[in-house]
Amino acid sequence: MRTIQRPQWVAAAAVLSFLLLAGSGCSRSAPESAGAAPSGATAPKPQLGSFGFDATGMDRAVKPGDDFFEFVNGTWVRNTEIPADRASYGTFVMIHERVEKDVRAIVEGAANDPGATGDRRKIGEAFTAFMDEARIESLGLTPLKHELEAIAAIDDRASLARLFGQSLRADVDLLNATDTYTDRLFGLWVTQNLHRPDEVAPYLVQGGLGMPDRDYYLADGKMVDVRKAYQAHVAKLLTLAGIDDAEARAARILALETAIARVHATQEQTNDVRQGDNEWQRADFPRKAPGLEWDAFFEGAQLAVQPNFIVWQPKAIAGISRLAAAQPLEVWKDYLTVRAIDRASGFLPQAFADQRFAFYGTVLAGTPQQRDRWKRSLNAV
Repeated sequence: MRTIQRPQWVAAAAVLSFLLLAGSGCSRSAPESAGAAPSGATAPKPQLGSFGFDATGMDRAVKPGDDFFEFVNGTWVRNTEIPADRASYGTFVMIHERVEKDVRAIVEGAANDPGATGDRRKIGEAFTAFMDEARIESLGLTPLKHELEAIAAIDDRASLARLFGQSLRADVDLLNATDTYTDRLFGLWVTQNLHRPDEVAPYLVQGGLGMPDRDYYLADGKMVDVRKAYQAHVAKLLTLAGIDDAEARAARILALETAIARVHATQEQTNDVRQGDNEWQRADFPRKAPGLEWDAFFEGAQLAVQPNFIVWQPKAIAGISRLAAAQPLEVWKDYLTVRAIDRASGFLPQAFADQRFAFYGTVLAGTPQQRDRWKRSLNAV
């Protein structure tokens, strides 16, 4: 596959580029049909050349032994412009865009079908709700009312821990380097137990950062500017939400997340199974990671009866637990408020969505333009 991407500030994991090889079946455009032609029908003609491979995209001036990627893709890369709403572009994206148009027709068909029932009706209603910008603007922060009220009601360490548990993200995949990040305080991954393969076990992993990796908080160079932009982003979200003293709160939130980043394991440590294979019994947590009210946490996460866990980054879990006890409740409440608003920004009034894109889309990914609303609605559906 051919891929070009905008310059990005990536600390933890590199974005992979894949080569388009002659036998791969990938091309600039998807074939008319993904399946075989019906019996008796004429197979669709290839859209490129005589057999579906774009030889004009090669740069034959480059010796394949010197730079095989340039040899295969050089002319195509030089002549292809990345769309303004993309951080990268390649043949898989082209296929996705073609499929996206087909999916749009299906979803809009469901939305415009007054007789739709079941899942078809739900799909149509979800798409319609996301596209109803006037209603979204009129609702403001109402969709977050219960979550923000629960945060405001925190009055002791037990209620703080319970809310941490209730917000536990339970789909963090440690085998996928791009999906080990969660802005919840911890993440959960459920898979085979390393010690007893006939069982499944919950793997507890580090979290709590609004940016993708600890290096965004701790590294020098360009990351200094990224941190300034992130603090400004947090302050802007608070301002949009009508919360006073936004600048000072944003500074305290960044300081808290920086403290979390300092205790985080590195990507290299996270990828080392020998360091991650730590089976803890439920009763071990108060002793090995004191600070957090673990009974309340597991109650909130509906894991109170789970007897054992695999703690993948034990030093990080212990460090975050200490911070749960040491940091002021009001700072934690501000932090939880921002995280809730930030996560929901795409479903809130346009000013919130624009602000989230300005940081995560433009500052972090280098994408100049936000995707059309119908495309974002398809992703939401």
